[in-house]
Amino acid sequence: RPRVGTAQWANGRGQPLMRVLHAASAGYLRRHPWQLALAVLGIAVGVAVIVAVDLANSSARNAFSQSMDAVVGKATHQIIGGPNGLDETLYTRLRVEHGIRSIAPIIEGTASASGESLQILGVDPFAEREFRTYLAAGGGSSVRTLLTTPGAVVLSAETATALALATGDSFEIEINGLRHSAYLAAQLPASSASAGFRNVLLCDISVAQTWMGMGGRLSRIDVRLGDEQAIERLQSILPAEVQLLNAAGRTSAVAALSQAFATNLTAMSLLALLIGVFLIYNSVSFAVLQRRKLIGVLRALGLTRAETVRLILGEALLLGLTGSALGLVCGVLLGQELLQLVAQSINDLYFRVSVTNVQLQGLSLFKGVTAGLLATLVASAVPAIEAASFAPRLAQSRAALEGRTGRALPWLAGLGLMAAVVTVPLLAYSGQSLVAGLLALFTLILGFALCIPLLVRWLVAVLAPVAQTLAGTMARLAVAGIGAHLSRTGIAVVALAVAVSATIGVSIMVGSFRLAVSDWLDNTLQSDFYVAASRGELSRETMTRIAALPGIAAVSSSRRVWLESASDSAGSGNRIRLIALQMAPRSYSGTELLDADPEVAWRQFERDGAVLVSESFAFKQGLASGDPVYLPTALGRRAFQVAAIYRSYDANPAAVMMSRSIYDLFWKDSAIDALGLYLQDDANATDVRAALAAVETTGLQLAIRSNTELRTLSLKIFDRTFLITNVLYWLAVIVAVVGILAAMLALQLERAREMATLRALGVTRAQLAGMVTLQSGLLGLLSGITAVPLGLLMGYVLINVINRRAFGWTMDIAIEPAVLWSALGLAAGAGALAGLYPAWRAGRAQPARAMRVD
Repeated sequence: RPRVGTAQWANGRGQPLMRVLHAASAGYLRRHPWQLALAVLGIAVGVAVIVAVDLANSSARNAFSQSMDAVVGKATHQIIGGPNGLDETLYTRLRVEHGIRSIAPIIEGTASASGESLQILGVDPFAEREFRTYLAAGGGSSVRTLLTTPGAVVLSAETATALALATGDSFEIEINGLRHSAYLAAQLPASSASAGFRNVLLCDISVAQTWMGMGGRLSRIDVRLGDEQAIERLQSILPAEVQLLNAAGRTSAVAALSQAFATNLTAMSLLALLIGVFLIYNSVSFAVLQRRKLIGVLRALGLTRAETVRLILGEALLLGLTGSALGLVCGVLLGQELLQLVAQSINDLYFRVSVTNVQLQGLSLFKGVTAGLLATLVASAVPAIEAASFAPRLAQSRAALEGRTGRALPWLAGLGLMAAVVTVPLLAYSGQSLVAGLLALFTLILGFALCIPLLVRWLVAVLAPVAQTLAGTMARLAVAGIGAHLSRTGIAVVALAVAVSATIGVSIMVGSFRLAVSDWLDNTLQSDFYVAASRGELSRETMTRIAALPGIAAVSSSRRVWLESASDSAGSGNRIRLIALQMAPRSYSGTELLDADPEVAWRQFERDGAVLVSESFAFKQGLASGDPVYLPTALGRRAFQVAAIYRSYDANPAAVMMSRSIYDLFWKDSAIDALGLYLQDDANATDVRAALAAVETTGLQLAIRSNTELRTLSLKIFDRTFLITNVLYWLAVIVAVVGILAAMLALQLERAREMATLRALGVTRAQLAGMVTLQSGLLGLLSGITAVPLGLLMGYVLINVINRRAFGWTMDIAIEPAVLWSALGLAAGAGALAGLYPAWRAGRAQPARAMRVD
């Protein structure tokens, strides 16, 4: 027979060597369907989580963008005013005196109808044609009806269906606690163009002004400008108290509020895939190991190393494609469930988004398939190269693999330590980059994971004699078997350890965050009662009347408004939450100052017009005490000195606190959002609450909450926000449990002859099953033990790096011992559970069949 290096030599039946190996592969997969299923499942779950999170994030983001695009229309810029909007005479002057025709007045607000939240969009039908075309889509008579019928509105067909309305129906809407009659004049037909108008209520601008109590005022003026010269001309004639902002920039500024939230969810989804990589490696390496004799024979007959690698990677890619396809289907289904959690969190924390169904995105599906295939290639590359590197005679030896694995462990651990060390400069020189922080976290996880097999070998060496003393020979065999098969057990321990460390790290982060928020609420909510207007508006006269009630010792007031300014030359928006406070004597202790002497800072705040900035805003903008912060006011852009940075866990990160007396100097706004009431020491809270409920004037109804009620509501929102995080890391644990199950099945198949020998020597089925169960449970316990230090490091990085860069907050680390104990119990329980089926199979094995030589 000629010597060949291309594997074209055929066997007696004329089949190339590659066909022999392919046929053996197919036979292996048929004989071990569980291994095949678990490998596919590992890929599928990882891909499903990535696709689900990406679809949920993109669907919520696209729904918001569609809504904003529909509302903004073809406007290139928007003219905005201060907290009270714009005087409508400005629109008249621009159109009549200056001849600017490409402008349209807008009234915006919120309403509710039959439990549905609606966005009010009041427009001038005659000025709309250059900006939005929805009125034409609503029918030829819709404009006339809007102008002539009191309360006439236009809704999308989807919204009308949700409200059980037909064209011509009358219904009620509620705005600021007041009810108004509306008439459905027309419906926008269902189409991609009208998708952005879901839950948008269109009406004539005069109707919206009446409903919103904005007589003579506008929310904004939409502008359509074609060149820089027109922009500069318009800017030159605008009053100092108004601004011209880029329309797309304003939309982006609002959407950017939730970007850090979405990025963190994506990182959690990648963690599930990372654990899946270990599972894929386990399955592929086992498949290679099962055919090591055949590979050795064919290598001796001329199969090249390149062909061996190509064959194994091809099989792995086939598994990857199958798992990715299954993952896409599961990801779409899971994404529908996650979408509701994502949308709820965005609505609670950032802005209103109306989305009910996942919007399939080709990019999201491509990301999932690409991630699944790349993970498969990375995981299968090591066993493929390892199989090709064996000398033919060693490929037939099981001990060869374990010998190489044992010699590689110190090198792997050294590589892991180097990876962990790399995280230090990566964090030190990456500034505020959230992506770099997440990359450093994954580098830390990967580095620690490479060290785990060596730690397992050391632990097993210590535990084996102890097991012999406590439970006899079978227990020692179970413990020693873990160290003897580290090529298999090490990967299983790594997968579960990473998953359990994620539960520890995230639990520490969430627990520390919740404790910090709870303490912050306890400190901030100093008032005994908080009063807002559920109907109508609070006024200074109402505040005076409440302050005079029996039992009231002091009253504070707050006004919260959004300020927008151009953050760049293109006019893109920069949003700042301004909080104007008239503080009672006891209010000062409710604000924790972080970098200034409280006595000096409060004096500057009240007397000198200085401001306080939130910790997150200061971090993002690089501010410190004494620095200036620039705000758009009714008198133009003004600089205010920062008196101090204050602690705040408010969802709106860019917050500036100002004295109400200073606010009144720079803004023409007398409105009050809420009152804080401090009771006298001998006051009866029930009597005071009853007296407050009686303080009602025409059109005013008060919403009264105690500090306890507000605290409970805030923590409820907090817990609801982190529900999706819990879902994601439990999915990661499921992937890891599958990995333990795959490893135990692999061991049971590999050691079939060894177990048959034990049965022949007198070991009972129950003893054999017990040994497998103990070994599986111990694998879980070792995973838990090695997961604890990694989990603690992850918790530290999540709190001091990821959370800090994403939101700008700082907090103390709070470690509950129960978290660590529960993680150990989870790992041991998961390992024991995953070993039940392999133990049952081991107990049922037939010794004679297992000991038969092929």
